[in-house]
Amino acid sequence: MNWLPYQDSADWGSVPDWFGAIGSIASVLIVYLGLRREIRARRRDELRVRATQARLVSAVAEIRGNSVLRVVVANESDAPVLDVTVLPRLVPPDDPDGTPTELAEAKQVRRIHGRESHELFVTVTAEHRLRAADAVLVDLTFTDHDGNRWRRSGAGQPEAVG
Repeated sequence: MNWLPYQDSADWGSVPDWFGAIGSIASVLIVYLGLRREIRARRRDELRVRATQARLVSAVAEIRGNSVLRVVVANESDAPVLDVTVLPRLVPPDDPDGTPTELAEAKQVRRIHGRESHELFVTVTAEHRLRAADAVLVDLTFTDHDGNRWRRSGAGQPEAVG
């Protein structure tokens, strides 16, 4: 019994035709997913290679009194880093995973040569009084020798900026 208002004369093919079509679509999908995974892996590898110098730049903060921080930015790579911005932040003592608060204005260092370090003394804003038990986190933003801009928070891995 035909319930369509027109005569159904379409040729839907045979079972082998359907299996062939489904197999073709599946193979195209598998190739697409494989290429997408390969592209992502190459991007991760490229970022890892680009971050080689950035991983060698670090900062350590030391509390001096109740209102001064001594921050040492070290460049352990062979090439210089440029336009270094140092921003000290205080980790909340009651919530280590909480949002750190800024302790002072960001300091700028134009250039740190390879295998050298730069020492900064940062005066903390008046509303903060430092104690020896406080945890200070230093955020670094800098440009590596190849012109890549990086951000590094504390001892974490560098992240590409922009």
